[in-house]
Order: sequence, then C-alpha cells, then structure tokens
Amino acid sequence: MALPREAPALMRRHLRRRCVQCGLSADAIPASQPMECPRCGCDLSERPPRSYAQMEGLDAAAPARDVERALSDARVQAAATRWLMVVGAVLAAGIGGLAAMLWAASH
Repeated sequence: MALPREAPALMRRHLRRRCVQCGLSADAIPASQPMECPRCGCDLSERPPRSYAQMEGLDAAAPARDVERALSDARVQAAATRWLMVVGAVLAAGIGGLAAMLWAASH
C-alpha cells in the first residue's frame, strides 16, 4: 500500500505492510522474489506481509464508523456552540441597546 508523503508519520508507520517474521518493509521485497522474504526467508505465500493496523484489527469497518460518528457528534456540538454564541451576542446587544435607550431617556 503506497501512502502519500504528506500522510502523518504515525499513520504511515501503522499502515506500512511488513514481513510478519522479521519486519522488513514490503516495499523492500523485490518483485523477482515475491514469495520469499530476502532478509529472513519467510514464506510470504503462507504468511503474507501485514501492517500493524491489520494485525491489531485497527483497519476494520466498525472503528471507522465509530470515528465517523464521533466526528459527526463533534461537528454538531460545535455548530450548537456557535449558535448559542450568536444568540448570546444578539441578546447582549439588545440588552445593551435597551439600557442605553433607558439611560438616554432618563437624562
């Protein structure tokens, strides 16, 4: 899996496929030897290179849905906070204007 250079280093590290026996990056395995790790001789047809995320089950569909749900909830909460700030600012301006009118009328 080729990751873009701008991907965060931690993401690249977790998603880079490696030999499960010695940890050699799958990118370093030459195309002429696709079935054997050049460093340790591991049979790659029996034990294919996997990423840390694959081995730990971090790339499953369920966590992605949980992350998307958490991001959606955060967006909703941020929108609600902005709305309350706007309403508060309008109320403060209205009360300030009313106070200024009452002060001007009393003097």
